[in-house]
Amino acid sequence: VVVISGETGSGKSTILPLLCIKAGCIQKGRLAVTQPRRIAALSLARYVASLIQPKLENYVGSKVRFHDTVSVKTKIKFVTDGILLAELSSDPLLSQYDTVIVDEAHERTCNIDFLLGYLRTLLLKRLC
Repeated sequence: VVVISGETGSGKSTILPLLCIKAGCIQKGRLAVTQPRRIAALSLARYVASLIQPKLENYVGSKVRFHDTVSVKTKIKFVTDGILLAELSSDPLLSQYDTVIVDEAHERTCNIDFLLGYLRTLLLKRLC
């Protein structure tokens, strides 16, 4: 578990997922990046996809309510907090993810609070 704090515009939402890829944080699954709002998840997914060279088709995807661009090739998945919570009902161990980044956690919504608590218990289950 790593907590990162930085100024607005420092690349926490855009560069950090790419650094996780380079650091080997994705082995068999995906990297999930949560955003509290749909528009943020969609625009960040498009921007991060534009940063990847060479262009890897469908390497970055997004899933928000009424919109899903995720494929089997997707390695970085931008989702809303609510979508990740909904995925818990069908995959309680979040086994499709190797790494989860909870972005904008300081906003302290009910979704983020519940997600952080669940991820804490999930971390212990997945380590054992």
